[in-house]
Order: sequence, then structure tokens, then C-alpha cells
Amino acid sequence: DSTHLKANANRHKYTRKTIAQDTQNYIKDLNDAIQEDREEHGKKPLTAKEEVKAEKEIRHSTTDPESGYLYRENKPEGFFYLDHRTTDMKFNIITDAYVTPGNVHDSVPYLDRLDHQIARFGFQVEAVALDSGYLTTPICKGLSDRQIFGVIAHRRYHPTRGLFPKWKFHYDSEQDRYICPNHLTLTYSTTDRKGYRSYKSNPEICSSCPLLTNCTKSKNQQKVITRHVWEDHKEKVR
Repeated sequence: DSTHLKANANRHKYTRKTIAQDTQNYIKDLNDAIQEDREEHGKKPLTAKEEVKAEKEIRHSTTDPESGYLYRENKPEGFFYLDHRTTDMKFNIITDAYVTPGNVHDSVPYLDRLDHQIARFGFQVEAVALDSGYLTTPICKGLSDRQIFGVIAHRRYHPTRGLFPKWKFHYDSEQDRYICPNHLTLTYSTTDRKGYRSYKSNPEICSSCPLLTNCTKSKNQQKVITRHVWEDHKEKVR
């Protein structure tokens, strides 16, 4: 988990700065998984696309440039650091402390810190416990690859008011399809560059469905559900 530590910096003294976002170290694995998934579904490989470097604008403290501006729900606002702690559950000993600027998400350094623990101490890690901020698809995939049992707090999502939540649609892994609350089928359509498969209903059938108003607000009366190529790993953790 991480703890926010206030920087000795006035939150009103800053400049705005555009920085390149770090390329996630799982991008190559994800791209390989996307191409493999498209091939299995009989889709053409995605054409090579020139890498677009994602950028973001941040508040850059003129007092303490190494800190980061923290702005999260139920957290104080201003320039902070995050102290990421790893603890051994058997003996309750802190085995790692790693500091990042306050605008770095908790999940970003996690797998590297886990690997650092294993390499430094020779730990044979059986399970890890994390709060809901770490319930991301790459972390669930990373734990699965390391054969580590993940216990991660549940994150509650709030669906659009009046519409069925996603869990009301059952995924049939054998047929690779979704079954809606009216027992109709959403079939595979494509896999996009971000690793999400799309499953779509038949709008001709949906137009006369008595549950349509609780299912979708789309003008073409078609329900679309997305599923990440690594979603199985997240469902295993859940």
C-alpha cells in the first residue's frame, strides 16, 4: 500500500509542464496478445502503427520539483510524495519502502517492487494482499505469470442509472460469447488496439426486446460489451 507524505511546497507556486508518460513495460506482451487473439478469431493482424508518445500536463512545483501534485477523492490536495510499503505478512516486517511523486498511481511501480523483493531476499512468494487501487488487468496478469495468488480488494463500479450492470451478462467461455438477461447472444466482433474484444447483439432482435430500455441507450438499438484479452486473470483474482 502507499501513504501520502506532504511535500514542503506551496501548492499555489507551480508552473504547468507537459511531460511524456512512461511507456508501460507490458505493452509488448499486450500487443503480442492482441495479434494472437485476432488470429484466433480469423481477423487480419493490425497494421503496424507509428508509436504515439502519450503526453500529459502536470503541475510542476517551483519549490520542490521532485514532488507531484496529488488530487484524489478523499485525499488532501497539493504537492505530495507517495511512500509505497511492502510488508511480510508472517512477521509483520516492512521489507521495502519506495518513494514516488504524488501524481504516480499506486499500481505503476508495483510489479517491479515485487520482483525486487524476490531478487533481493530470495522470497518464495505464495500470495500478495493489495487494496482496490491495484485491481488492474496488467497486475492480475503479472501475478498469474509469476504463479502468485492475488488477494485484491473489490472495486465497486457504478453502472449507468437504469441500465443493467455488466455482470448481468454471462460470458460463455466455450462459445466465446455473452448471454444477455433475455437469454439472447452477443457475438464476437473484433479486438482493438487497446486489447479489448467487442461483443455485439443483433439490433433486429433487440428492437422488439421487452428489456431494451434497461439494456442500452444506443440509437441503433444494439448492445455492445467489451472484454479485455487478459480479463480471465482479473476474474480469477475476483
